[in-house]
Amino acid sequence: MAASTPSYSADVAPILQKHCLACHSSTQHKSGLILESYSALLKGGKHGQPILPHNAGGSLIIQMLQGDIDPRMPAEGDPLPAAQIDTIKAWIDAGAEGPTEIEAGQPLATPVTPNIRPEVAVVSPVTSVRFSPDGKVLAVGGSREVRLFDPASDKVLATLTGHAGLVRSLAFSPDGKLLAAAGGLAQIGGEIKIWDVQSHRLLKTMQGHKDCIYSVAWSPDGKLIASGSYDRAVKLWDMATGKEGKNLQDHIDAVFAVAFSPDGKRLASASQDRTVKIWDVASGKRLYTLSDALDGLTGLAYSPSGDQVAAAGYDKTIYVWALSAEEGRLSRSLIADEDSLLALVWSPDGKTIVTASADGSINFRNTKLDLVAAIDRQPDWVDALDISPDGRWLAAGRYNGTLSLYDTTSYKETIAQITVFDSRLPQAASEAQEAARR
Repeated sequence: MAASTPSYSADVAPILQKHCLACHSSTQHKSGLILESYSALLKGGKHGQPILPHNAGGSLIIQMLQGDIDPRMPAEGDPLPAAQIDTIKAWIDAGAEGPTEIEAGQPLATPVTPNIRPEVAVVSPVTSVRFSPDGKVLAVGGSREVRLFDPASDKVLATLTGHAGLVRSLAFSPDGKLLAAAGGLAQIGGEIKIWDVQSHRLLKTMQGHKDCIYSVAWSPDGKLIASGSYDRAVKLWDMATGKEGKNLQDHIDAVFAVAFSPDGKRLASASQDRTVKIWDVASGKRLYTLSDALDGLTGLAYSPSGDQVAAAGYDKTIYVWALSAEEGRLSRSLIADEDSLLALVWSPDGKTIVTASADGSINFRNTKLDLVAAIDRQPDWVDALDISPDGRWLAAGRYNGTLSLYDTTSYKETIAQITVFDSRLPQAASEAQEAARR
């Protein structure tokens, strides 16, 4: 009998980890319920204890999983297979015994990333681009590294290595002396590395997000860095100490973009949850939410004047809101392309909004969203855009690992589709070298 009884660690915990942690973790604890450990499960949430040992039929968790009472769980996924519900029921009826004393109260195991090795040469995608404030350096992020270019000559100035996963976002300090490079590993954690641009020396690594970081921004006064992550959180970091400051939590899905207002008093964040949220930086308070989008938002930019914000994403639409201290009002919107919008930037002179689409185009529009120019037939998705501080150049980084610079007046390529990183990812290259030695 004992041999057939399900155990918490081997049988129940893996089911909860797979189906329940999206809504019931220390990051997203709906109804106050956290299911990361046995002790948290016993504690329960706002609805009381979810399990009654020796009474599966009377346990809330079983009643909700079976749909006997509302809301049915998982709320954002398919119903659990009957066999998995029966496993949890059998465990509860047997007394709902927990793990060993050593394991009790410990979080569920961190997912292990499989080491899948490519059999052919693999090019790193360009996942981020950023001009320095003086326009003399272009930082380009990819898999586990950042390259610094001279945009006037396309000469590589330095290679900054040691990053975890893709470097998805870059931000220079206002004086141009420091570079923040953000990314991390999916479902493992996010990281922000701070580099000295002149010496190419790593100064610090900041960690705190529970998933990879998609966007990072430096405050105009240089004192704060904002980050947005797949873990749904927005964080403010104190650059004097390198420590995490305010944790801004109100999004219910991944945060793909963050941007400070030009005066640094406000922060905007755009999310897969279809909203843009405007925050007061000093207090960390959410001021209001812009919720006109019909799908997830991937790109976000303040106007140089700071009285407007633009966003775009999966619904192919550009949205522009007029902002006040108390609210944001949708002033105009446009279904702009035939596929999802992947990136958006606002020109430094405030006259042009540039977007890149999965339909293979880069489009230049005026502030009325009228089309001014288009660069069609991109060889692959353009995931990263930035405009130089003088407004003269547009940098476009692609999923196929290439980078182009365009003249924003003539719309001609001045640097044409150079492959930024080596022809192989760093891991693949090292494996090839090892094979050659053998």
